[in-house]
Amino acid sequence: MIDLLARDELGALGLQAVLELEKIPYRRVAAVDEAGASLLVAVGELASPAEIAAIERIPSLVLGGGERFAREVFGAPAARTELRACAIELDQPIWPAATAAIAREHDKRELRLPAVPALDVPEITRGTLLATLAGSGRPAIARRNGCIWSPLDLGTAFAKLTTEDDGVARKPPARGPWRGAARRAAETLYYAAPDALRGWVQRRAYATLDQRLAALGARASDYPIDATGHLLVELVKQLVKLAAGSLVRMARWPAPYHAAASLTHDVEPRRYAYTRGMERLLDAIEATGHPATLGLVAGPAARHLHGELVRRLVPRRVLCHGLEHRGERVWGRQRVAATLERARARLERTLGRAVTGYRSPRLDRSPDLAWALDRTGFRYDSSYPDVDRENLANFGRGVRLNVPFRPVIDDGVSGPRPSRCLELPLTAPDCIQPLFAGESRERLRQTVETKAAFLAATGGLYVALVHGGVFDEADADLRMEHLEFVYRKLRRGDVWLAGMEDIADWWCRREALTLTVKTSAVHVANTGSQPVAGARVVIERAGGDCVLNVPPLPAGAQIALVVPRSHAVPAA
Repeated sequence: MIDLLARDELGALGLQAVLELEKIPYRRVAAVDEAGASLLVAVGELASPAEIAAIERIPSLVLGGGERFAREVFGAPAARTELRACAIELDQPIWPAATAAIAREHDKRELRLPAVPALDVPEITRGTLLATLAGSGRPAIARRNGCIWSPLDLGTAFAKLTTEDDGVARKPPARGPWRGAARRAAETLYYAAPDALRGWVQRRAYATLDQRLAALGARASDYPIDATGHLLVELVKQLVKLAAGSLVRMARWPAPYHAAASLTHDVEPRRYAYTRGMERLLDAIEATGHPATLGLVAGPAARHLHGELVRRLVPRRVLCHGLEHRGERVWGRQRVAATLERARARLERTLGRAVTGYRSPRLDRSPDLAWALDRTGFRYDSSYPDVDRENLANFGRGVRLNVPFRPVIDDGVSGPRPSRCLELPLTAPDCIQPLFAGESRERLRQTVETKAAFLAATGGLYVALVHGGVFDEADADLRMEHLEFVYRKLRRGDVWLAGMEDIADWWCRREALTLTVKTSAVHVANTGSQPVAGARVVIERAGGDCVLNVPPLPAGAQIALVVPRSHAVPAA
C-alpha cells in the first residue's frame, strides 16, 4: 500500500491516474504523521521542516518536493522551479532492462517530456545520483537513505499528457457564425470535389502542416510511435519498486491476453458511404468475423440507413461520430453538450438502441468537449489520438498514450477531477490518411506492422481506424484492402481483439477491483455492481514477477490470494 501525500492537486491527479492505470494500491493522506503504509509518495512542494524530517526517516518517493526539500535533503542550494521540456536517456541503470530493450528495438533512446514542472538542479552534494537529464548531466533521479527523489514532477507530467499540454500556448479559434458556416461549406465542397481536385487540396494542406510540424521542433509528438506515456508509466513503477522493494499491481487485460486491440470504422457523411459503401464494409466485417465498432454520423444515418442495412447493424457495436460532420464546434461547453445530446438521440432513434460511445468528427477536440462528454453521460470516447497527423488544429500533438485513461476536467465547482467518460485513445496511423500525404502503400503497411508489434510488447491498446468506403468503388477497394491487412496484423494470440464497448466494459469492471496487501496474501475485492472474470495480480520484485490468477469475483465479493514466500511483500 502507498500513502499519497499531495501538495499539488494536478500532480496528485496525474500520479493517481498512473496508480489507477496499473491498479497499484494507494490511499490519500493529508499529513506525514497519518502515513502508515510501506511507502510514502509525496507530490509537490514540501515546505514544512517536520514533513521533510519525517520523509528522511521512512521509505519514500518524492516527485518535485520544492526548493527547500532539495536544499536540505540532497544539498542542492541553487535549485529553482520552472516549466520546461526535458529528457532522460534509456541507457542508464535506472531503467528496467526489458523496458529499455523494447524501446531501443523501436528506435527510442530517451523518455522525452514536452512540458514538465521541474526543479533546475545543477548538482547534489548529498545522496547518490541514479539518473541524469539528457544533454546537461543534471540530476533526474537521486537516492539518499530510504528516499528516492526526482526533481521532475512526474505526476503533473502525466496529467499534461492527457490534456495534450505540450507547453505551446494555444487559443480557442475566433468565434462567429460566419466561421462555422465557412467551415461547413468547405467540408461540403471537399467531399463533393472530384478526385484530382481533392488530391491537390490534400497535398497543399499537408505541405502547410509539415511546416507547422517543423516549427514545433522537439515538442512535436513522434510519428508513428511516441513512447512518452509508456516510458513515463514504467519509470514511475520502477521508482515505486526501488523505494518499496516490491510492487503489487493488476494485469491490464483479461487472462490470457497481454495487450488489446479494437478495429473501428467511421462512416463519413456521404450518401455512397451509407449505402453501397456501408454494404461493402459490412461484407468485409462479416467475412473476417472481427468484433467491429462502427462510428455513425447521426444525420446521414437517419437519412440513408433503412431496412436491410439497419438490420445488418443490429449485432454491431456502434459509436456516435457527430451530428452532421460539418464544422461542428468543440468550444463552448453548453453548446457542445447540446450538440452531443442531439446527435446521440437522433442516432438512437435510427438504430432503436442505446449508444454509449463517441468520436469527434475530424478528431476535433478541446477541454470543453471533454467536459461535455462527462456532462452528457457518454461512457467512453475515442477522439484523442496518440499521435496526431490529421487534425488541422492539433497537427503534431496527441496524448502520447496507448492505454485507457480518464481525462482531467474542471467543472468549476469542486476543482479538477477525473472524467466519468473513459478515453480510449485512437492509434496512429489514421486509416489510409498517410497515402494522402504522399506515403507509399508499402510504407503505410510497415508503419502499421511496427506499431502493432510495439503495442503488443508494451501491453498497450491499439485502436485502429479504417473508414468505410467514402467516395466510390475505387476508394472502397483501397480501404477494404487496408482493412484486411490491419486485421491480420492485430490478430495475435496474445492480443485481445474486442469491440470498443467490450474494452470499456472490462476497464470499468477492473477499476472496481481493489487490492490490499497483507503479510502473506493479497486481498482482492470487487466493489462494483458487475462480476469480474479474468483478472490477475502481478507481484514484481528484483528476482522476477509472480502472477496470481483471480477466480471469477461476483459483485461485492472478495478473496485472499496466498503469496509464495519467495515473493512476500510488506504488509500495509
